[in-house]
Amino acid sequence: MAIDMYDTRVMLPALEQIPRPRTFLLDTFFKNVRKSDSEYIDIDMVKRKRRVAVYVKPIEQGHVVDKGGFETKTYKAPYIKEKMKTTAGDIMRRAAGENVYSASTPQQRFAARLREELTELDDMITRAEEIQACQAMFTGKVVAKNEKGEAIQQVDFLLPASHNVVLSGTDLWSDAAFKKNALLKQLRDNRRLLVKDSGRAPTDLILGSDAMDKFIDILDPDSTTAGLSSMRVERGQLDISNLPSGVTYLGYFKELGVDVWSYDEWYHNGSADVAMLDPKKVWLGSRNARFDRNYAAIQDLDALFAVERFPKSWTQDDPSARFLMLQSAPLMAPHEVDSFYVAQVLA
Repeated sequence: MAIDMYDTRVMLPALEQIPRPRTFLLDTFFKNVRKSDSEYIDIDMVKRKRRVAVYVKPIEQGHVVDKGGFETKTYKAPYIKEKMKTTAGDIMRRAAGENVYSASTPQQRFAARLREELTELDDMITRAEEIQACQAMFTGKVVAKNEKGEAIQQVDFLLPASHNVVLSGTDLWSDAAFKKNALLKQLRDNRRLLVKDSGRAPTDLILGSDAMDKFIDILDPDSTTAGLSSMRVERGQLDISNLPSGVTYLGYFKELGVDVWSYDEWYHNGSADVAMLDPKKVWLGSRNARFDRNYAAIQDLDALFAVERFPKSWTQDDPSARFLMLQSAPLMAPHEVDSFYVAQVLA
């Protein structure tokens, strides 16, 4: 019996072998993967408190500790269904980059096209996941938009207002009087807020492109690198040669004990190129906090198991065409929203 390369059982292993594009936020923070058999995702919102053991007399009963510490919220995961159409004419013509004199058979072109289409659809979903991660970290919300750019679903992780601020006046990094000491004090205050509220010390400072330029100007106003001596890069700490596009590693900021990054990635929203991260914002937080990649159930009669991606293909007779579809229900979720701080530092 011949094997159908478009059978889901064949495409799933092939899809797993396709290298995922490097994604900074997903790879650095959202390392934990959870799959659900439901269309809903349960998120345990962790609130860490420094509880202290109490004293009792030896002859008294032990003190009962309230388990508390988190609140479970249920969210419906946004849904993705991307598909591509192939006609006989697409197979008869040579593919882009294929030798003009190639003797590839239609079957070989079908196989090559399948891999290309699976890769492209998978890349599109991965990019959507990275956008979700960016939204969750920098706004405390995930907003799902349709093809027209209209918001059709919003998931709010309830980032505290004190952890999501828009600076003004003399607190702005662009203020003429805002120098290195003011910058260090502001960041130290933010660090103390995170340690107090979450019990986690920040490990990373992520800067939008404009914020990065101002950060360097403040630390090194005369371009003599004197200010940047506060930063160091130690070999062996990070493989900075393998960073995703758009990511710049500035070094380890010993004043705060954090790695400093700039993230300047873009995506196309259907009509224009859009910056993934607001260039005027900064993020301070801990990669040791819990950030999950959640995947809800695929709502398809042929998908009877939990999976991150579900490939499916079918044909139509008139006009003759084959469709390839990739479905996913991802939700990138921060469980400890008290562990990070977001600020718009430029007007």
